[in-house]
Amino acid sequence: MRRVGVRGRAMGSDVHVITWSSSSADRLADLALRRIALLEQCWSRFRPDSELSLLNARAGHGPVPVSEDLERLVSAMVAAHAWSEGDVDATVHGAMVAMGYGADFSTIASSAVPSSWDPVPSAGMSGVVVTAGSVALATGVAMDPGAIGKGLAGDIVTSEIDAAGAAAVLVSIGGDVVTRGTPPDAEAWQVSLRDDRTPTRDEIGVISLAGAQRAVATSSTLRRRWAGRHHVVDPRTGSPVATDIVQASVVADCGWRAEAGATVALVRGSASAGWLEERGCTAYLLAEVPVHA
Repeated sequence: MRRVGVRGRAMGSDVHVITWSSSSADRLADLALRRIALLEQCWSRFRPDSELSLLNARAGHGPVPVSEDLERLVSAMVAAHAWSEGDVDATVHGAMVAMGYGADFSTIASSAVPSSWDPVPSAGMSGVVVTAGSVALATGVAMDPGAIGKGLAGDIVTSEIDAAGAAAVLVSIGGDVVTRGTPPDAEAWQVSLRDDRTPTRDEIGVISLAGAQRAVATSSTLRRRWAGRHHVVDPRTGSPVATDIVQASVVADCGWRAEAGATVALVRGSASAGWLEERGCTAYLLAEVPVHA
């Protein structure tokens, strides 16, 4: 049994894939990276020729035929909206663009962005209709996958690599991790939890992923910041969230739900802990550190 780890870049993030296999660990790891790249090509809102961008451009024109990958993404975003009771809303696209996040983060972080903007509340997922093989967007609706895309990519790729013969596989996209199987050299996958409140991002714990809980996602209002704002938006107001929680890591049964849970935690603050627990998720919440003179 061999362990192979490979790294790359996709979805604006560092990607790390680990595969265990008796005969094809290298091939499966390479296949996983290629599959993530294909999903990014389909789902990116920063690529004008992506299938998602083309779908957004057809808002108000009725059902648009879509690929299986895009149908799965939109279906996951609809499910995340329902599961989160509206806290996760992919139609925050307008809010993100209004705040200046209309290009890849590396681009906007180095660009001049106006210090003020007019908040754009979510258009609402009621304007998104998914049927077999097609998606219809209401006029004025555009979708931003946000972190749901990373989580779902992990779900899809780990499932496919598992089906292709891997004994165990881990996919990390931007530090958000989805796993399948158990590594032969341990009882569970071990994932470091780091503190964004410290400049060196100190390790403050280790999360074990095994059994039904096989994904963990972390969201933070302390990263991806520009011009005094950050990327986690309250869909009801169109403005960055501001609660007592600045970082949330959520362990769940799948990647997209872990991502949705982390967003819920930042939107609702510490009051989200019980809500998440009731839904089978484990949350690790960090409050803002008081500033002392």
